[in-house]
Amino acid sequence: MLPSFIYSARAAGRACGYTVIVARPKKTFTALAAEYTSLAFLLPASTFAGYAIGYLLDKAFGTHWLYIPFLILGSVAGFVQFIRQIMKDTDDNDS
Repeated sequence: MLPSFIYSARAAGRACGYTVIVARPKKTFTALAAEYTSLAFLLPASTFAGYAIGYLLDKAFGTHWLYIPFLILGSVAGFVQFIRQIMKDTDDNDS
């Protein structure tokens, strides 16, 4: 949430036809550490969630192979989220 003076500056800039650019504050070390720690938990958690869903479906349908595609799907989902976060962080650092 932005402070009210930034909203009023943006509104005043739009009313006059100007573009108002507001710089984002830099993230602190603890905020970055928390984000990357959450990524470290995200990869194994998404892999385990995919495996668990596949295992439960195997038990429900009496099969023995559904855990494999769900394990792969969970791993891919974790890596996709990892790449999204890295791309967002590199975009934030470039600007």
